[in-house]
Amino acid sequence: MKLPSFLLGATIIFWGWHTGLWLAAIPLAILYEGSRYVNWRWELITADFRNVSHVCTVLLVGVLIYLWFSDRSLQLIFSFFQWLPVICAPLLIAQAYSTSDRVDLHALLFFKEGTGDRQQLFLLDLTYPYFASCILAASAANVRDSFFYLGAVALIGWAFISLRSPRFSTGLFLCLLLLSTGLGMVGHTGMHNLQLALQHKTSRFFYRFYRPQTDPNQISTAIGDIGSVKLSNQIVLRLKPAPGETPPKLIHQASYNKYASGFWAATKAKFNPVKTEAENSWILQEGSLPGKAVTISENLEEEQSLLKLPDGSFEVNRLSVEQIEQNQYGTVEITGEPGLLSYQVLYDPQLSVNSPPVEADIRVPEIERAAIAQIVAELNLDERSPQEVLSTVKQFFDTEFDYSLKLALQRRNRTPLSAFLLSHRSGHCEYFATATTLLLREVGIPARYAVGYSVHELSQWEGQYIVRGRHAHAWTQVYLDGKWQAFDTTPSAWIAIEDRAASNWQYLQDLMSLIWFKFAQGSVFIRQIDLIYLWWLALPLGIILVRQFAGHKHQRSIKALKLRENEIAVGADSELYSIERELTQLGLGRDRSETWREWLVRLEHTPENSATVNELYSILKMHYRYRFDPQGIDVRERAKLRLACIDWLERHRASKNDNY
Repeated sequence: MKLPSFLLGATIIFWGWHTGLWLAAIPLAILYEGSRYVNWRWELITADFRNVSHVCTVLLVGVLIYLWFSDRSLQLIFSFFQWLPVICAPLLIAQAYSTSDRVDLHALLFFKEGTGDRQQLFLLDLTYPYFASCILAASAANVRDSFFYLGAVALIGWAFISLRSPRFSTGLFLCLLLLSTGLGMVGHTGMHNLQLALQHKTSRFFYRFYRPQTDPNQISTAIGDIGSVKLSNQIVLRLKPAPGETPPKLIHQASYNKYASGFWAATKAKFNPVKTEAENSWILQEGSLPGKAVTISENLEEEQSLLKLPDGSFEVNRLSVEQIEQNQYGTVEITGEPGLLSYQVLYDPQLSVNSPPVEADIRVPEIERAAIAQIVAELNLDERSPQEVLSTVKQFFDTEFDYSLKLALQRRNRTPLSAFLLSHRSGHCEYFATATTLLLREVGIPARYAVGYSVHELSQWEGQYIVRGRHAHAWTQVYLDGKWQAFDTTPSAWIAIEDRAASNWQYLQDLMSLIWFKFAQGSVFIRQIDLIYLWWLALPLGIILVRQFAGHKHQRSIKALKLRENEIAVGADSELYSIERELTQLGLGRDRSETWREWLVRLEHTPENSATVNELYSILKMHYRYRFDPQGIDVRERAKLRLACIDWLERHRASKNDNY
């Protein structure tokens, strides 16, 4: 049984309304419903439908490529479902304008099955799954209003009412439909509220165990951990300085000023929106133009992330994000779509964050004070000038300490930081930066803890500087001469030590990373192209497909229904047509919109024909195989079809004569 007239066209318009794909929905609805008013049809066999399914495959790949370039996020899944009616449209149109109202499912297989074994026809009316795909595609647009729900209910009810048993009245059906609609809305609302509650509870539960590494308010260090710090060779940043300039040595990500038990936090951090003077141009602070310039490329994995910038950055250009905010410690947070970011930064190393020190910038935790005071006394820092303090602390860590990624077991009567200063004197950058910050505070010099990356590796393949995950670094920001300055006391040997620990597969990983980077750059370029231009680019491909599909005579089996007089279509000589003409003369002819099977069902309900009509089902099955099976039927089966039709006609005529 077919869908009610004009239901599928209305559903296509409904899909276009909610997804915004009007340019595809309106022509598609007109093209499909127009098949009711066209007298000609194509004779398509399974092989022809298979060729049409190949066109759908090309559309599928094209849509996936476009969506991958335009939206590389989880939203891509929902966008893909919205395009399903476009992808499957060629098959629907082929069925609508063919002599068959069913499609053999073998035609939907990508690979053709072997011809040695006979294939049993498995016919399917595509209008039903296409109707469902339109409803699904409209729901993927996620338009949360009552119009979508009521529209979907109306369309589904329209489809079901055609399947309603005559034993039940239309009024009863509508009452049950309204009842199920109300219960469905109540149940959906309840499930939605339950989902929100569970999401809130689980997020709060897991937040106690996990904090993002890019949290602008708090960061966890590996101070006090035991074992070996695992490093990553993955390239996380690419820097290309302006011609003739050197890159910044450090890329700042966040600053903190309160330390406790291996955690650094930013006290009373307040983010304010960054102003913009032009599109994709953001002013962080007033700078001394022109300054230095560097182009930074990174992959934004989350909608919110901390921006990586050199110290003294005052302007960011070509950064396409929704919002930028900056706190008083110089930490910059961006909000935008995940994907490749490539932006130009103007910076002046002489500039600093315009925030004076606060009380937390000179505070030393009480539990660490004894060890800090002992080192201050050992180095006689109280009696030195600020510049002398810096040089003394730097020399102290360079000569008395070792850089190591292996974390030692701490004594029970000492904190991890005090054990680092007084006992094993071995650790990584987080130890050095934390100890330096607290030592400077003990002698009254404001200091903060900063994290980011070190820049020192020039890629010969790319001709620009690359920053790996293992180049993540921590250092101290010290307030001297009225501005904040970077002060790094980690022994310089740390770079060579980490390079020696690099994987042997690093070159292969770098090559794959470079390929991905070039691919991502291309996707950014394509995202900037208007969709209308992509359709124009797809037009030549469509022309090539049509020419290839229709140009080769030895592969083409689509034939016009109105054949030339000297041509005979496969199955056109079937004796079943004689039975159709016989019944038509008796006023029992088949309607143009009726399929053979629907016609027989209608005749079966007439008492005078019910007995003889039942025998036609087996004849119709042989006729379908003769007409549409790509393997055809053999001589014995062809003779069986002819004799069955002749025998039925003779018995039917004899029964009519007896009645007269």
